[in-house]
Amino acid sequence: MVAELQAGVGAVALPLPLGQPLMGYGARTGTAAALHDPLHARALYLAGRSDCLIVSLEVCLIAPAQADFVRAQLELETGVPRERILVGCVHTHSGPETGLAALAAGKSEPAGVAALLEAAVRAGQAAVRGAGPARLSLARAEAHIGANRSRAGGPCDPGVLVLRVDDARGAPRAVLYTHGCHPTALGPENLAYSADWPWAAGRRVAEALPGVEPIFLLGAHADVDPRTRGVKDLAETGLTRGVGFDQVEQLGRELGEAVASAALGAEPMRSLALGACSSRVRLTAHREDEQQRRAALAALDLPMDAAPSTNDFFRLETERTRELPPEQRRERIATVRTYLRGRLAPRFAGGAAAEVEVQVLRVGDVHFAALPLEATTDVGLDWQQRLGSQNATLLSIANGWLRYLPHARDFRAPGAERYYEVLMSTFEADAASLLLDEAERLDRRLAAELGA
Repeated sequence: MVAELQAGVGAVALPLPLGQPLMGYGARTGTAAALHDPLHARALYLAGRSDCLIVSLEVCLIAPAQADFVRAQLELETGVPRERILVGCVHTHSGPETGLAALAAGKSEPAGVAALLEAAVRAGQAAVRGAGPARLSLARAEAHIGANRSRAGGPCDPGVLVLRVDDARGAPRAVLYTHGCHPTALGPENLAYSADWPWAAGRRVAEALPGVEPIFLLGAHADVDPRTRGVKDLAETGLTRGVGFDQVEQLGRELGEAVASAALGAEPMRSLALGACSSRVRLTAHREDEQQRRAALAALDLPMDAAPSTNDFFRLETERTRELPPEQRRERIATVRTYLRGRLAPRFAGGAAAEVEVQVLRVGDVHFAALPLEATTDVGLDWQQRLGSQNATLLSIANGWLRYLPHARDFRAPGAERYYEVLMSTFEADAASLLLDEAERLDRRLAAELGA
């Protein structure tokens, strides 16, 4: 069994100069003033009959074009085909600016971004070059650090998948874990670089398994925030605040304890099937609608011939609804955001429709479906139900970011027109179903190719 599997691990610290913009909150003012915890690009390479390379970048978001650059460079320098390389983001809202908004507007990314992407390439290279005989084991745990942010009592998956990688002697080399919760315990008032709660989670895992590299992959999390933040309310625009690093550490260590305990008791995998494949699905973006435009203008008491910019709309929705009763304010802001969704969606999709990548990875008994979107809890649960396995795990913000991916159920839920995830989605309500249909097809194809 040992000779059948090879594994390698890599980690490269990200360059984080002070005085540079942080990414994650539009309400943040000021630039990076401190480094609380170092951020990294971390990588895991696994090879058997086939192989796959997973890179976790501790930033908020990157564009699909940036992920494509990293994957192309890694393919060139390691020989691992692009479709078997995954580049994910942990989604910390206290990481460096990556220039995603500039790229979406047709502008160049900031000068320092190239060094961040180069770190991802170097981590992947190190993982491939350092591969040696290894063993895989698997466990599951639960953590309750998050809560549904759109509605009290809404869906929230506490599941944590834990993949332990040992060398041939049984010494732990890496623990890869997934969970669905935003790393947003820190708020816009924070001006220190940090991975947020994944920092403390990873540190606890490393304490429990000395010498191990903790690698976090973000699950279906779009409607889940840390429990410290409460329900996201449109009527409280601009009032979001986070917690201090003491509470961030408490949340992270809670999850880290669950991961460490599971990793220490992980069972050897029954299957050593390894590989990945990908394809693209054409999705229709939301469209700008004249009736919605007129409704948005009316909601802000603007004349029908007014032509506010997108930034003007966001500014005016705050200024012109500030004195209204909360329920009326929510309704008016939702009306504005519904129109802006149609205005902004083609910008992120690159047009009226987009060819969106679906990537599926098989790692032993685990079936990963990786999407370049922020999937809601119901999307992740749907993937599990389709494969009939808790080891079917959906990964968000994989190979880029195209905003939010609600499930069709989210679009139909009572009050859905006020849910942040619905209002910030790029594609029509059938998008999640179409993407998961393709993921199922790819999973069957991969199983046949690997004989799994």
